[in-house]
Amino acid sequence: MSTIFSWIFNSQSHEANLPAYRRLYLGIRAAILDGRLKPGEKLPATRDLARHLHLSRNTIINAFDLLMSEGYIEGRVGAGSFVATSLPDHLFLTDKKDRKKAAIRPTSPVPQTQPHNGENRPLRISKSAQRSLAFNRFHPPLSVTRLFNPAMPDLSAFPFDIWARLLRRAWRAPHPAIATPHDSMGLADLRTEIAGWLRQSRGVNCHADQVMIVSGAQQALDLVGRALIDPGDIVALEDPGYEGIRGVLAANGAVIQPIPVDAEGLQVDALTALKNALPRMVVTTPSRNYPLGTTLSLTRRLALLQWAHDNDGWIIEDDYDSDYRYDGPPLSSLQGLDRENRVIYIGTFSRVLFPGIRLGYLVLPDDLVPVFRGLRGFADGVPAPTAQAALAAFFADGHFGSHVRRMRLLYGDRRSHLLGLIRDHASDLLDIVVNDGGLHICTRLINGQHDVHYRSALLDKHIDCRFLSTYFHDQGLTKETTNRQGLIMGFAGWEKSQLEKSFDDLITILRRNT
Repeated sequence: MSTIFSWIFNSQSHEANLPAYRRLYLGIRAAILDGRLKPGEKLPATRDLARHLHLSRNTIINAFDLLMSEGYIEGRVGAGSFVATSLPDHLFLTDKKDRKKAAIRPTSPVPQTQPHNGENRPLRISKSAQRSLAFNRFHPPLSVTRLFNPAMPDLSAFPFDIWARLLRRAWRAPHPAIATPHDSMGLADLRTEIAGWLRQSRGVNCHADQVMIVSGAQQALDLVGRALIDPGDIVALEDPGYEGIRGVLAANGAVIQPIPVDAEGLQVDALTALKNALPRMVVTTPSRNYPLGTTLSLTRRLALLQWAHDNDGWIIEDDYDSDYRYDGPPLSSLQGLDRENRVIYIGTFSRVLFPGIRLGYLVLPDDLVPVFRGLRGFADGVPAPTAQAALAAFFADGHFGSHVRRMRLLYGDRRSHLLGLIRDHASDLLDIVVNDGGLHICTRLINGQHDVHYRSALLDKHIDCRFLSTYFHDQGLTKETTNRQGLIMGFAGWEKSQLEKSFDDLITILRRNT
């Protein structure tokens, strides 16, 4: 007994700062699970154990009480404490190899017919999770933002001092809607400001009651999927298109139907040709396809609305960064042309302000508002009411419009600089895909190489440009198609001198590995 319990109380390095009762509890529990203490074996009396381990009796009692409450030991009146006899056999790890942590792996959702021991049992996940993970992102977020990341605005140019002041103002005398939010549509003041901005700048036909505040475009798409998609429904997506859209809709049971994109945007003719597999909805980025940057022409916008009318379909308009157009004012929205309430409009503040704000919005047809309001009540309720209040004030005090105008000039200058670098130093390697805005430039490789071939070398130089081929639906076809090979380079978040240095590194890598 003395040898066993002296060993039990020897702390592992990661347990050294734990209270004594907790360390004793962990040691006895481990001894039970690995078989050193057998079911039914009597434990020493608390007084004896306290004297032997030089601990207070209360420490021993606290450890025993915790073990007893979790079912590892049991007390018998007049006899003392014993290892529980009712522990299932599969809890015991008697072989050293059984103690090694097994790798968790997804398996078929079909129940297993044979029991599995401890951590070695296969992990069963839902079909929804399996569908979503089948579209796992090729470009996971990096811990440090690197040059040419296409989603990064200039954080140093955002007026965080003003933002901090507005957050303090929101809490100094909080409105009940902030302290105890209840409306799953979001704060009324912010919805009013967003509706006014969208009517003015994007020609969106909406009022505040149609606006729902969400934590970003991904949550907006998830709500759309839960409200409007049944398992097996076909959803048409742009090809190439943003990888995050595919996963969130697939999780809701959608069958993804890619529709090609060309210089005029989504090929609506390819959509209307789908007679035997009619899509329930289309998700499109008419102002600027991601990643190509092409704009849906007016002829095709009208054709898309006609498709929705003829097939009782929905159109989801993802307007992720349309505020930044450099060759003219922002384009009018597709939703503004809709006269039959078939378009749901989605926007986000992650790019126009900063990613950590985690706020976006939906503009819903009136008859869908109660549906989404009800569904939202079963999700997260209301996102970040304090940030909502600060953003409403940011709009009302004129800071939002001022920031967008200032950034449009700054980003436009950086965009022109990067375009000049490509034309002057890499015209034999990169062909620019023409676009008029956004936070990135899309180029096609003209050296015959597969774009992902450069990934490791670029990351070694802290370059995080993205690869055009990874945004196409059919990756097997992508590897064989030269016009799908390209680099997507963000320019907004960095000074021109930084862009120049990293561009030199990028071109060196392209030439060395060609």
